[in-house]
Amino acid sequence: MSNFSQVHELLLHNQHLHTRTGNFYGILSNQAKNERVKMLLNTLLKHESEMSSSLKAYIKKAPSKILNTYFQFDHEISVEELFVTKFEPEQINTDDVEIMATAFDDYFCDLYSEMQESVDCEQVRDLFENLHEHMIEEKKKLSIDIYSMMDM
Repeated sequence: MSNFSQVHELLLHNQHLHTRTGNFYGILSNQAKNERVKMLLNTLLKHESEMSSSLKAYIKKAPSKILNTYFQFDHEISVEELFVTKFEPEQINTDDVEIMATAFDDYFCDLYSEMQESVDCEQVRDLFENLHEHMIEEKKKLSIDIYSMMDM
């Protein structure tokens, strides 16, 4: 790992990635034929929109000292494989949605965990630890929402 990044850049990158993920779910929802699947995808879209909004709000209110901190982390890791579907969008089913949602959430949890481990500044480490914990809590909440919908 040889790239140095500012915390602000990383948070902005992640905020845009949550937005992109939400847009991806929205596109799939518009193409899906199954109403239950549409409902699941719209729930995921809402989840990603909330995560993006939370990061955007944090960026606005966070102390400059934290946002301007540099540390060694490569945020340019390709995420394109997360957006590749192995199914026809019109034929997406609940299993496909679950696999996809798990892959995205695992990616974000791992990302925040990696960020937390790669920084020396305690305040920045606390920030990434909080984001990691927030992702885990959101993942649990989302799982409950999805499984309750699947029982309908």
